[in-house]
Amino acid sequence: MTIDKYFALFLLLIGFICSHAYDNEESEIDKETLPSHHQLIEAMFNESVKLTGYAFDRAGELCQKLLDEEIYKNGPSEAFTDHETFQNNCVHRVVSRLDPTAYRRGNHPDDILLRKYGFDNALKVMDQKYAEFYVEIVRRIDAYVRGLFREQRRKKSARNLRRWSRKIKKAPTLAKKETAFGKCMRFYYFEGGV
Repeated sequence: MTIDKYFALFLLLIGFICSHAYDNEESEIDKETLPSHHQLIEAMFNESVKLTGYAFDRAGELCQKLLDEEIYKNGPSEAFTDHETFQNNCVHRVVSRLDPTAYRRGNHPDDILLRKYGFDNALKVMDQKYAEFYVEIVRRIDAYVRGLFREQRRKKSARNLRRWSRKIKKAPTLAKKETAFGKCMRFYYFEGGV
């Protein structure tokens, strides 16, 4: 055989190996469940976006009350001439404090006024919404996996979903549940997890 034939045989062998590289059960997601798997992950993400939107809405309401109070009491001061900047900064600060993973004992001067306008109540409501969110996420994942055929439940994609469900379910605090959920989303969206 000439070198060209060896090279052609080598390329053929490489092509065959590459075409069958993902045929093992460990790395393959079941083609039949792929659309529903993606649909589940997307639904989980969309629900988290709705929850974040709710947090932004509540923060906007609180910050608007705070802004109205300051303008009414003090008149248009230099600090409040740019309402939009104040509103945006305030909203982002409040939203970050509504997040379960946040350190919630701030020492910002606005904290007293925010409490006056219901920050503590908003925090309670958000914590309740987060708790319900994680119960629902775990329920959806578990229902999805239960709905698979036995051989599909053995695949890596189903095992990964069960693993994330357990991590979220067993996390003892909302902050740890949020961290587990964030890692789950990162795994599927940024790390190419199946």
